[in-house]
Amino acid sequence: MKILIIRLSSLGDVVLTQPIIKILKNRYPESEISYLTKKIFAPIVTTFPGVDKIIEWDGIQLTKAVLKKESYDLIIDLHKKLSTRMVRFYSNYKKFVSYDKKHFLRWLIVKKLTKKSINSTLDLYSSALKKININDKYSYPKISVSLQSIAKAIELLTNYNLNFSKYKIAVFPGATHSTKMYPLNYLAKFISLVPKSWNCQFIIMGSYKEKELGLNLKRMVGGNLIEICGATDLELLPAVLSQMDGVISNDSGSMHIAAALNLPQIAIFGATHTSLGFRPLNKKAIVLQSNIKCQPCSLHGGKYCKKGSFECMTSINPSFLLSKFKLMFERDILNLE
Repeated sequence: MKILIIRLSSLGDVVLTQPIIKILKNRYPESEISYLTKKIFAPIVTTFPGVDKIIEWDGIQLTKAVLKKESYDLIIDLHKKLSTRMVRFYSNYKKFVSYDKKHFLRWLIVKKLTKKSINSTLDLYSSALKKININDKYSYPKISVSLQSIAKAIELLTNYNLNFSKYKIAVFPGATHSTKMYPLNYLAKFISLVPKSWNCQFIIMGSYKEKELGLNLKRMVGGNLIEICGATDLELLPAVLSQMDGVISNDSGSMHIAAALNLPQIAIFGATHTSLGFRPLNKKAIVLQSNIKCQPCSLHGGKYCKKGSFECMTSINPSFLLSKFKLMFERDILNLE
């Protein structure tokens, strides 16, 4: 049986598709599963057990030449946009299903017209499987990291003079949109509040586009802070994170990778909210969100706070973040409980 999974972007959404692949592979052990995604996200898909072939999306005109050479028993569209719907017109297949995106419900949630919520985007992905009578319960996303990648990650961190005897805490100050980013001065204050006796080494991480953000945070904090924004691509990022003892991030793709690695983590939500289905699927995750009346104000965040107060983030003060970090540190890193 040949199956094609489609999810073009973005990083977190791609990570959340992994359990769907696991269910399909368990149900059809002899199946050949192909995955269609954008080239930038292909390295993450390589960490998914069960994927036999990755097809890189180059726009419908170039991708259709690849698709026409294949014949699929089943195509599952987990993106459901015009571009991915067009895939079916250029593919040979027996059955095509897509998932319920719950657009209207998410709109109602943002507009505060309902008290309903979405547990996880993964629940929505599962709706596609139900259309082919698969109701298996999903497990949380899990990605695998090769020994070769780990060796490269250790080499990279060694070159940045990381002290491996300390507790290594990755900090991701960035996000796709400004209103999803915890204030940089708050983050700097939090790091300065962490007692030296806890023996923590903070590593600022992110994409090359977030380099300036990382350098600004480093300047604010000073001291022994390591900044490696742009040093890890998506091929190396999971391996580098696998060497961390904990992760602090905003609602971002990196948050979902940390969750899929089952790392102790703190996830901070601002303009967005877990009611929209974006929570990290990880038993070790601590989610911080203010739950004020105007939250969420958008589905994916924006450039600025329409109220001007940015209260969804500023109400999560550095001292409160420290208290939650202490909980994570003692419970999940030191394992004192």
